[in-house]
Amino acid sequence: MKDDRLDLLEKLTEKKKEFEQALKRLTDKQKDYQEDLETDSAMDESDQAQREISVSSNYSLIERKSQELKNIDRLIRQVDADAHFGMCEECGKRIPPERLLIIPEATLCVACQRELEKVDSLRRMSRQTSLRLRMHSAEDTGNENELPALDEEIIDSGLEMIPFTDLEEPPDPAFLKEE
Repeated sequence: MKDDRLDLLEKLTEKKKEFEQALKRLTDKQKDYQEDLETDSAMDESDQAQREISVSSNYSLIERKSQELKNIDRLIRQVDADAHFGMCEECGKRIPPERLLIIPEATLCVACQRELEKVDSLRRMSRQTSLRLRMHSAEDTGNENELPALDEEIIDSGLEMIPFTDLEEPPDPAFLKEE
């Protein structure tokens, strides 16, 4: 893990240098644009508007690169200070350095992140379904807080709930046997 941390620090340092160079180019370009706007009074309105748009776009790029540079600095400090940096908070496995370079704030490995996103997706779908039921109920009864009576033939209250984490695993054969 120590070699991985050193490799990551080296890659982050290289990336930091690239960002600093890009930021310098952008700020130099911004100064040039600003000087052109101040000195060229013979410009027609459309040329001036185009330059102002370019200045604004360039300024947005400077802000974004500055933020990315701050993130890389923060990440370098974290890697230096935290021996557990780069470990998945959920499963404890190592997060690949490539993932950390792309998403420096990643605290989960890809597998755990996917699982989290699946659970979030199921929750969103559940909320949307609940909202649709309430809207449908409001149309039928005039009360949006009252859920419609569901058909008892569809819902069997004798069934046990299956946790989200078990949805992708095959069911336990003991669970399926008739009691």
